[in-house]
Amino acid sequence: MTLEEYKERYLQVPRITNRKPVFISEELRNRLDRLVRYHGERGMSASGFIKNLLRLHLDAHERNFEAWRKL
Repeated sequence: MTLEEYKERYLQVPRITNRKPVFISEELRNRLDRLVRYHGERGMSASGFIKNLLRLHLDAHERNFEAWRKL
């Protein structure tokens, strides 16, 4: 995957409404902040990156989750 493909997929600035806290380690947060600062566009945040990443993951595996729920 190229940097441009990665940015298109994961570093688009999302709109986040009704925010809820999610706790991660300081080390992981620092790594996310560094990634977003160097490669993200203006307005991008670690929270936005996490939202994009989780949305893509959940969408990709939605069928599996439904099948596993029925086990």
